[in-house]
Amino acid sequence: MNIQEKNDKKETVLFSDQIAFHEKENDQNTSFENNKNLTVEIQNLKELLKAKEQQLNNHVNAIDTSNASIEFDLDGKILSVNKKFLEIMGYNEVDLLGKHHRLLVDPAYSQSNAYQLFWSNLKKGIYQKDEFIRVAKDGKLIWLLGSYNPILDILGKPYKILKLATDITLSKNQFLQLAVQAQEKEKRASELAVANKELAFQNEEKEKRAAELVIANKELKFQNEQKEQRAKELIVANKELAVQSKEKEKRAAELIIANKKLAAENILKEKRKVEKQQRAAELIVKNRELAYQEKRSKELTLAYDELKKAQEELESFSYSVSHDLRAPIRAINGYTQILIEDHIDLIDEDGKNMFNAIIKNSNKMGVLIDDLLAFSKLGRKQVSSTNINMTALVNGVISDIAIEKDENNPIFELDELAPSNGDPSLIKQVWVNLISNAIKYSKHKPETRIKITSTSKNNKIIYSIQDWGAGFDMEYYDKLFGVFQRLHSQEEFSGTGIGLAIVQKIVNRHHGTVWAESKLDAGAKFYFSLPDIKN
Repeated sequence: MNIQEKNDKKETVLFSDQIAFHEKENDQNTSFENNKNLTVEIQNLKELLKAKEQQLNNHVNAIDTSNASIEFDLDGKILSVNKKFLEIMGYNEVDLLGKHHRLLVDPAYSQSNAYQLFWSNLKKGIYQKDEFIRVAKDGKLIWLLGSYNPILDILGKPYKILKLATDITLSKNQFLQLAVQAQEKEKRASELAVANKELAFQNEEKEKRAAELVIANKELKFQNEQKEQRAKELIVANKELAVQSKEKEKRAAELIIANKKLAAENILKEKRKVEKQQRAAELIVKNRELAYQEKRSKELTLAYDELKKAQEELESFSYSVSHDLRAPIRAINGYTQILIEDHIDLIDEDGKNMFNAIIKNSNKMGVLIDDLLAFSKLGRKQVSSTNINMTALVNGVISDIAIEKDENNPIFELDELAPSNGDPSLIKQVWVNLISNAIKYSKHKPETRIKITSTSKNNKIIYSIQDWGAGFDMEYYDKLFGVFQRLHSQEEFSGTGIGLAIVQKIVNRHHGTVWAESKLDAGAKFYFSLPDIKN
């Protein structure tokens, strides 16, 4: 028997004693006939009391099963708690019984006027309902959706407070995380726009200088070559425009299907709304609660749709920028090659080094644009699903990887990998990126050793790839899977900072998760999960 049941039993005994006293008093002051009638009335009251007690016990059991509950006296001291509340907050009864309510709230809030007003209203019998944030035993903040209910005595005055609540921490944190991610994407889009403007200005300056040098020598030949080059670029541009047109038509068709589906859903919602209005008056309270939940669901759906739309617009923007940047990069590379070939005798050693640096950096920019284009295409590529022989796939990737001159010949420890469901071409890209990274970041070690394993857990296959290379500081883990985010300098390890972002996007589109563990200069271990072939 918990504390709530003990309190209810005490109240029942007290009420029974009052009835017994009333019986005795009537026996002394009324006639025998009146006593007989009063006895019948008291018996009826006892039966009614017994029924009410049973009903109260049923309600208490239902609350203990589905909701967290806690009782306070009017001074805020804790009288009782149920198991659900103890599970959510991480306490036991000894920690809470007899303690004040301020144990469960932020210390600053417990000293505020708002907190004093909160308890003042409860003492007056004013019902309180809202989302509350409370402090668990381990210091974590818990979001609760619930109410504080003043319990009244037979004179209608409050004598204790009953709190009922539901844990909504998970959904609250997910909503806040979505908002933070949206802000981060907007910030990155702004930074990319500024960088593109600066790059466009620099390209214009370089093109102007190159044009002035070329015009001074062999003008006719240059013009003919330019015409041929422009014709080729126009052909490529037309092909790319045709591809973009097909993409737009495909998106329009998808939008039409989505609108039809949304219209059908709206019709179904209207039909359900009419059916709800025809229910009996006794369901009004439940319908209001359901309407409140539907409103919250629509708000979350709207926020998700806006976030998805922003992400699609950002992907489309990245795709367009990647295409638009290709022509200037090719022009820079071409002009520089012409200068080197036609004026090699007029250029000193420093000039040659500068031109070689221009060619090297333009090639690097081309690789970066290709990676950015590949990243943007992932959002539109249709993901197929088939059974993948993961051991054969990884062996193929290992045999295809080229080893650079300054890298060690890697030693692979490859277990028999469990099969999974997914798109073979996309999953192959995941393995290519992860294995290439493991080799690259181990090149400064005496030995390059890579271990690849798999395990099954919760209807998922978890794959891991471990190296003993440079590793990274876990303090900067939040930047690990971001676009253009690098944890090592370009001089130390080459790269564009898009490889791990592509890995995360592919795995997410397969309804999986990717994460990593590392210690600086002691290697790294990357994990990703895919659906189990059995499910």
